[in-house]
Amino acid sequence: MKRMSSIFKRDMSSSVRDFLIIYMIIAPILLAIGLKFFIPSATSATLQFAIDKGVGDRVVEEFEKYGNVEIYSSGKELENRVNKIDDIAGITLNDEGNFKIILEGNESHDTKEIPLKIIRSLTSKDKLGVNYVVEDIGITMSPIAWIGGISIIMTAIAIGGILIGLNIIEEKESGTIMALNVSPMKRVEFILGKSIIGILIPIVDVFIILGVLNMLNVDLIMVLTMTLVSSIIGVVIGFLMGITSPNQIAGIANMKVLFLIVGISIVGAVLLPKTKHFLLYWAPTYWSFMGFKGILLKTITWQQLGSYIVWILVLTALIFLLFKKKIRKGLA
Repeated sequence: MKRMSSIFKRDMSSSVRDFLIIYMIIAPILLAIGLKFFIPSATSATLQFAIDKGVGDRVVEEFEKYGNVEIYSSGKELENRVNKIDDIAGITLNDEGNFKIILEGNESHDTKEIPLKIIRSLTSKDKLGVNYVVEDIGITMSPIAWIGGISIIMTAIAIGGILIGLNIIEEKESGTIMALNVSPMKRVEFILGKSIIGILIPIVDVFIILGVLNMLNVDLIMVLTMTLVSSIIGVVIGFLMGITSPNQIAGIANMKVLFLIVGISIVGAVLLPKTKHFLLYWAPTYWSFMGFKGILLKTITWQQLGSYIVWILVLTALIFLLFKKKIRKGLA
């Protein structure tokens, strides 16, 4: 334990000396602050309406006065459109012939209220013998908030691994690793000692990010659990980055590959339909994204979270076993 603590202190000292750790901690927090300023402006864009063509041309023309209108031929297509990540309200008729407003549940105040006012105006002006109902089919948080928040969280986790990689590269260049190989320190102690910084930084960052974005009203034990497990991904990739990079410039180039993997997981999980998500099952970062999504949207149970954790641990273990010899050789 004392040797592992010494490695951690040395990594912290080295990083602070180069202002690296300060930048690594602050960068995701600054991104979160920027996102917080961006969220209100994003919800103030032009209103959008998805309308079932069965409501009639008169209704379509009325909604076109207030925003962009998209026409759909079936209720299923309309509901799928409402479920996408942007802010849009669906207008259709139910079986009784009454207007039905379909909302995902995370829309802005205007997107929720203006369709009601338009329909009230229509029914009052034309004295139509119809009523309306509102159907909430989704989540209670802006998609910009939860997608952006999870993206920054995943960035913070990746940064923890990158810091491990950069410290290993520095020790390779200075010859410290060769000196450690002839010391009483075991390789396991070295690996665990190096991993501490890659786990602590994401934990600190994640809770600060959630605080900045006003998202601390979630299950914090779930957040801590998912952060700890997800940090293992960063640790493994950080070691791979460190042992495969002969110098800092090569390390920065390999860092881009790490962010590419994280980016593919996030973009794929958001844009691909659920029926195509199996294409992302190979990436442990995909399961991290899905876990944090469920936590922030409060739609996940401990049983579901446990299944995501198993996927992360199994896939990360396979990556480690695949590159085990390379890691051992790089630390020799």
